Amino acid sequence: MSATVAWGDESIRHKGLARPMYLMCACIIDDVPAANQSMRTILPEHSKKLHWRDLTDRRKRQSIDFIQQIGPLSIVIAAEESSVHKDERARRKCLERLLPVLESYEVSTLVLESRTPPQDQRDLEHLAQMRTRHLVRTIRMDHIRGSAEPCLWIPDQVLGAYGDTKTGKLDFSEFLRENVLDEIIAC
Repeated sequence: MSATVAWGDESIRHKGLARPMYLMCACIIDDVPAANQSMRTILPEHSKKLHWRDLTDRRKRQSIDFIQQIGPLSIVIAAEESSVHKDERARRKCLERLLPVLESYEVSTLVLESRTPPQDQRDLEHLAQMRTRHLVRTIRMDHIRGSAEPCLWIPDQVLGAYGDTKTGKLDFSEFLRENVLDEIIAC
């Protein structure tokens, strides 16, 4: 059996919601080369990576259409925060919920978009703590720059569609209903 990789990203929504939300998404993609090629076709000219907030509404819809054709299983964990100053705690809580779910899907590695070296190191330390507490057993975590891997653009797009739907900016509810497992946790 080959190792399965999930590609992950996070997003923070403070506006348009009753409470701020820290969102984390992981996408399990069967055909990584095809997904990379597909995502590159919608990359705006002179851009290093596809980022939801930089797209027009038309490009957002096009992006979601491409992702729907790729067919990844996407898992979104949303942490409702009591304060906008608790993003790192919300990230840890999302990872605590997300990583065991990924293990249940036999994912061997979660690749997250790299933030800063100290932040990436904190993620790895948290994973080690989770292993000590027996929350996960075998899953690994890696960090890669977003511009280096188009598969990392997919969870960014899913989170953008999720956030825009939750705030009423755009409606991607049909896509979310068909392609996304989501869970909201308190933080």
